Amino acid sequence: MDQERWLRTTAYIREVFAKTDARHAGIMERAVAAGMPPIDAGPETGRFLQVLATSLNAKLIIEVGTLAAYSAIWLARGLAPGLTSRGPREGRVITIEASSAHAAFAQQEIDAAHLGSSITIRQGKGGEVLPVLLRELGPDSVDLLFFDAERSEYLAMLDTAHELLRRSGILAIDNALAAKRWTADPVPPSEQPDQMDLVNRAIAADARFRSTLVPVGNGVLIATKL
Repeated sequence: MDQERWLRTTAYIREVFAKTDARHAGIMERAVAAGMPPIDAGPETGRFLQVLATSLNAKLIIEVGTLAAYSAIWLARGLAPGLTSRGPREGRVITIEASSAHAAFAQQEIDAAHLGSSITIRQGKGGEVLPVLLRELGPDSVDLLFFDAERSEYLAMLDTAHELLRRSGILAIDNALAAKRWTADPVPPSEQPDQMDLVNRAIAADARFRSTLVPVGNGVLIATKL
């Protein structure tokens, strides 16, 4: 698949499957205007995560890397038991954000989406907050865990993520195909593999998970806890 066909395919997925409301769609435009980096999972990845959450009948989701709350809103709208966005929900999303400025912006977007009772922001780095959540929530308590933050921290968080996930729960990691470079491209002899290539290979070889990589958006690694 060449670049032109890939872009057409992505546009087709967005048009047919990944529609959202105008407020949600405009989050990143407002975030960039507020001085935040132009980084989001994209609507096709957001929709994919939402379908995952619904398929798992997810009641507890943890996200590492809130930024503007774009993907957190997609995830919350997939929570069990699928009530309206304005009503109370049985499930919840706990999203972890290292930047206080980003967390403040995200909270505004969450409240505007009427999801304040469904999404809780925890301030700090994922590697610091996840162990705290493990003590608070206990092992085998999380249905879906989504990493979309600093790639160099993922492998260090993997053991804690495994403990948090229930059996058949899912660890999802964004940018599995496209990080600093396209991870499937050959690596010049003078360069080191991209960090996401190392993460992909480590999790693929981890006997505690059954995993694959889904080529949606920038690629999503999916690992089910065995």
